[in-house]
Amino acid sequence: MPFEDKSQQYLESGYALGRGYASSLRLNYQHTLLRELLGYIIHPEILSHGRLPQDAKVADIGTGTGYLRTTASRLTMYQADFTCSQWLIDVSRELPSAQLDGFDVSEEQYPSGAWLPSQISLRQLDITKSIPPNLEGSYDLVHVQLFLCVVQKDGPAAILKELYKLLKPGGYLQWVEYDPISFTVVSPDPSLKQSANQKHVQIIQGPAGKATEWPSKLPSYLADTGFQQVTFDSYPLPPRTYAPFMQCHLVAAEEVSFKAMKNDGPEAQGPMFRDMLAEVYKECQTGVTMAESPVVVIGKKPI
Repeated sequence: MPFEDKSQQYLESGYALGRGYASSLRLNYQHTLLRELLGYIIHPEILSHGRLPQDAKVADIGTGTGYLRTTASRLTMYQADFTCSQWLIDVSRELPSAQLDGFDVSEEQYPSGAWLPSQISLRQLDITKSIPPNLEGSYDLVHVQLFLCVVQKDGPAAILKELYKLLKPGGYLQWVEYDPISFTVVSPDPSLKQSANQKHVQIIQGPAGKATEWPSKLPSYLADTGFQQVTFDSYPLPPRTYAPFMQCHLVAAEEVSFKAMKNDGPEAQGPMFRDMLAEVYKECQTGVTMAESPVVVIGKKPI
C-alpha cells in the first residue's frame, strides 16, 4: 500500500521532532550547513556602518541545543529546525562584548552552561505567546531560524508581533528559513527513477495555498508588522551541498515518523512513511535528489 499523507490527523500542534543526542547532532549539522551556505552569521547589512554596537544585546529565539533548533507541527513542515546555541557561540566570536540570550520553549536540548561562553545565557520562552513585559524593547538584534514547524496555518503574523516587541527602537530582526516552494527534484539523468523524491517534495510542500507558502512572503509580513528597510535574499544550494542537506531532511523526516505518526503495525503511517524514505534514499544514491533555496529576511524596527 503506498504512503498516504494523513499527518494532519496526528499533528495539530507541538514538537514533532526528537530532542535526544542524535536530534541535537542533526541540528548542529544543519547550522553548519546553513552557515557555509550563507557565508555569514549576522547579515552584512546589519553589521555595516556600525548599526550593531559591539556591546549589543542579542536574542536567539528557538535556540534548542543553543546551536539552532527545530520544531514541527505538521508533517509538511518536518524539515524545519529551530536554531541551536551554536549560532550564539558563533556570534560570541564576532561580538565578544555582546550579551547573548537564547530562548526556547523547552530546555531539553540546552548544553551545559559550564561549557558555553560566559556572555551566553539560555532561558525558557514560548514565542507563540505574549512575551513578558520585562523583555519588551530589550534587544538590538533578534535572530530566528527554521520556524516552519512553529508557524501555523494563519501564518507568522502573531509570532512577528512578539519578535517586534523584543526589539529596541532601531533594532533588527534576522529570519533564516527553508522555503518549501523552492524545493524541486533534480537528476543528472532524466531516465533515472525519481518517483519517491517527487512524492517526498509533494509532502513537504503540502497542498497549494497552505501554510508552507509563507516563507516566500516574509517581506510582506514584516512590513505589515511595522518593520522598515526590509530585505529578502534567496540562497540556491550549490550542487556540492545537495547530499548533506538531503541527509538532514531525511533524518528529520524519520524523527517525525516515530514521534508524530502511528506506529502500531506494518501498515501504520510511520512504517509506511519510513519505507518511502528508504526509496528516496535509494534514488539519491543514483544521483536523484532535492534542490532548494533557503531565504533570509531582515527588517529594522523604526526609531
